[in-house]
Amino acid sequence: MSAVGFLLVDANVLVDYQSGGLGILSLVSQHVGPVYVVSTVLAEVDGLDEWECERLGLHVVEPTLAQATEAAPPNGRLSFQDRTCVVVCRDNGWTCVSNDKALRRACGGVGVAVRWGLELMLDLVEGGHLPVETADDAAERIHRANPVFLSARILEAFREKLAALH
Repeated sequence: MSAVGFLLVDANVLVDYQSGGLGILSLVSQHVGPVYVVSTVLAEVDGLDEWECERLGLHVVEPTLAQATEAAPPNGRLSFQDRTCVVVCRDNGWTCVSNDKALRRACGGVGVAVRWGLELMLDLVEGGHLPVETADDAAERIHRANPVFLSARILEAFREKLAALH
């Protein structure tokens, strides 16, 4: 498992792990790297608040005025929340965890490292912090809740990576 530093998760990853198990993000924060959520991103996610994030060991961060101002002007397909993720990650040297292709491209354009949401579970399995079966079950629940974006093909590729770690 490679060191990844601080991680900033976007709304789609939070929603996925609501289906798969938010406790997994708590394990990520303990064993892979501190997990951050921008406050404006958290506001987009129903059923998750700052108190719950704190309980899970996730850190809610407020963008600075300069960061919010930079992220404010519309820019292509990215929402204000996505643009804020890019700016906060860039300014802090953090890795952006997202399954959104436009956000990942924007991050790459300014030198921000990116990770897929499911990759976090691979890190945990590789480090011995999450059983393969638990990761597989979580990925299946995410797929069932979000089959358009976590397709059967993506799920199968994830399972192949899990099997390689087993």
